[in-house]
Amino acid sequence: MSIARIPPVYSPLELRSLWSSARATWGRGPDLGAVLCREYDAKRAELLGSGTQALQVAIRMALLEAGESLVALPAFTCFDVGAAAVAVGANIALYDVDPDTLEPDLQSLQATLMAGARVVVVTPLYGYPIDWQCVHRIVSQYGGIVIEDAAQGHGASWRGRKLGSLGALSVLSFGRGKGWTGGSGGALLLRPPFAGSMPSTISAHARDQGLRELISLTAQWGLGRRGWYALPSAIPWLRLGEAYYRPAPPPKAMATSVRACVMATRSLVEGEATIRRGNAEILLRAIAHSSSVRPVFARPDSIGGYLRLAVRASGGVAGLPDPQAARALGVSASYPRTLAELPAVRAHMVRTATRWPGAESLARELVTLPTHSRLTALDRDRIVSLFV
Repeated sequence: MSIARIPPVYSPLELRSLWSSARATWGRGPDLGAVLCREYDAKRAELLGSGTQALQVAIRMALLEAGESLVALPAFTCFDVGAAAVAVGANIALYDVDPDTLEPDLQSLQATLMAGARVVVVTPLYGYPIDWQCVHRIVSQYGGIVIEDAAQGHGASWRGRKLGSLGALSVLSFGRGKGWTGGSGGALLLRPPFAGSMPSTISAHARDQGLRELISLTAQWGLGRRGWYALPSAIPWLRLGEAYYRPAPPPKAMATSVRACVMATRSLVEGEATIRRGNAEILLRAIAHSSSVRPVFARPDSIGGYLRLAVRASGGVAGLPDPQAARALGVSASYPRTLAELPAVRAHMVRTATRWPGAESLARELVTLPTHSRLTALDRDRIVSLFV
């Protein structure tokens, strides 16, 4: 099948967004922090160079508040979550993930708390909300703190509340594949008891005005064009769409040009999220009774953001009838290993003999389907044909 390669994810970005970013490179950026506080019901927002940097600061603040050095992470999640914990020198305990829902395995989470963890990071993968009330209740029984890492949560909500508005510490990301983009950048949203805290690890203002970020944004705009993605995606050393471990850099303030781009793309993101949900619903209906895959559905009390649509397939992408065609259509493997299998994370772990069967099955089986606005009706039909 000869088609242009479809990106697995897409965040809306227009030329006017690049122009806003370019102008801000030589001026003062907009007050993005005030906008985020208003939209996500936060008392304070710290703007940083990436979501991973924001998570580093969140983990450090929570550990100081709890008087602990042990943080609990999901055994299956973005590798950058593990990198953030490693960067702050935390001890790491893992809890399992329910492979049918992508939510924390509550029995495993409780066992981790009983073993001494008092800071817990939850990560709603691909915009699939979790049962926040249940998780918060269990953690609160042990006097713990839940960090809401909503880096992949744009466009999703739980019981009418946006992901990113639920924790005392919440993390957002504006990376290129996160639905709402500035090319890079992240935010740490603070609520009581952390609202009065000022992290000492970052400066209050960005000295780097972001020329490098502007160049990266221009490349991102190009890669978002349907016919342009195939060539760079075929260059191995670029590692586009590949999940791999990268050490987390020290936190720095968000560049002015990035702040301007996030504000300039704000008017586009709700429409993009609506399209993602619509495409996800069409795909889910079409493959709901497939014998080759098991779709993951969002909770009935929530609205999924569907940054990607998650399905479980025996053997992952490689086990599909036509893996090459699947990859050309934007079908991608998820994270190919658990956090426990990453040497840098394992070096910081306690309870290394524990198994996480749900996470291990997800590493083998989880496949993601594109849902973004670059997908056409013909693309959807071709994706469905891979599974039915």
